[in-house]
Amino acid sequence: MSKITETQRAYNAISELVRAEILKRGSNMQDLQRFRQALDVAFYLLGWAQFEHLTREEANERIDGMARGATINAGAWKFVQQNLKGYPLRKKLDVIFHGDAKTLGELNKDYDVRNDAAHNYSRLPSEAREISAWLAGLEALVDKF
Repeated sequence: MSKITETQRAYNAISELVRAEILKRGSNMQDLQRFRQALDVAFYLLGWAQFEHLTREEANERIDGMARGATINAGAWKFVQQNLKGYPLRKKLDVIFHGDAKTLGELNKDYDVRNDAAHNYSRLPSEAREISAWLAGLEALVDKF
């Protein structure tokens, strides 16, 4: 279990507290929507940050192992190992999920959403707003490592 599970638990608790507080104060639904959207984006980005960290660690371990191997490809993996710092996250995702095109495709779409939210201050699209379930999905992926 990684910190992503704790992030999911925190999101669920804070989400419910925000909802209860706004309803208690008698605020209108627009306030609830705005606060909820900000909360969703914040936890989406936090979940991605935690997942990126775990992905980088896992990719580094796999690349290190392949570079130490006694195969014809070890030299290529040593080159990758030496240049790993400059590799973008998507290439590291390829190292981990190269045999799972469906998961890799979903992660690439999610990463596009992450980039829009982080760099363009975009709101999350409706299909990405089930943050608790999405965080649970990330944790399941980490468990597959």
